[in-house]
Amino acid sequence: MLEAINTWSDYRSKLREFDAVLEHGRAASAALAGMSLDAPHLSYGEQIFVKLLGHCSTLRRLAPDPAQQQSRELWDLSSMSAVARCIIDAHDAFEYIAGHAVTDSERSFRIRLWELHDATRRLKMLAGIGSTDPAVAGIRADGARLQLALEAHDYLATLPAVPQAELRLRLRRNDPPDFHLTRRERCELSGVDADWHNAVTMQLSQYVHTLPFSLHQLFGFRAGAPEALRLMATPVVMALPFLARAIGGMDLLLPARIPKPPSRTARTMLLWRQRAERGVAG
Repeated sequence: MLEAINTWSDYRSKLREFDAVLEHGRAASAALAGMSLDAPHLSYGEQIFVKLLGHCSTLRRLAPDPAQQQSRELWDLSSMSAVARCIIDAHDAFEYIAGHAVTDSERSFRIRLWELHDATRRLKMLAGIGSTDPAVAGIRADGARLQLALEAHDYLATLPAVPQAELRLRLRRNDPPDFHLTRRERCELSGVDADWHNAVTMQLSQYVHTLPFSLHQLFGFRAGAPEALRLMATPVVMALPFLARAIGGMDLLLPARIPKPPSRTARTMLLWRQRAERGVAG
């Protein structure tokens, strides 16, 4: 995908693909506005989806646009990469909480574990700043309730011996993970190539962090050169498969409410979904 970008026109074509998919995502979100979603995984799924769309909108605003270039414009690849990482994180949370086809028992277990991880992190952060806010007691009570519910949950007893023992130990140590599955296991359930997912995440992280390699690259490329255009397109190209997959996930959850995309957009979404499925080999 990136190797096909050699000119501003090539780069702009990728932006147009992103715009088309994002526009359909916004239409899908608008169709869900005001809808009552009583099931926790549906409610969380819709909220995560909206969060993901917000990240995508921000990424698009950050992307250099040849039609709106300003003199001596500064290209912020680090921010673009950070937002693209947020898109991947939102996609992964969406899949774990709402997307994967699992039993009701496992679904409730996942949601409780995810909520407990959140409550535990918040308590640690509040303790770190010495907060005396009365709300802390409520968060602590919620955490204790979730911990008891997880330790007694019927799904926990069905896990293989080693993962179950490790998870119980982390619960006792007040260190619950956000997911009870490894990234490779979650990718397999999502239909995403795990090696590609890892490579994408690592490549984006290279520019999120301030390290010598990324600095040399940023200051060594000339604006408008093929290498520079490919570099600036990287966050957009790497985020597109996750955006397309999240829209498809919402369509599977609520098929009667999500509008159908235009045929050209549908083909674009299929192409990018397949990119995630086939991974590096594709």
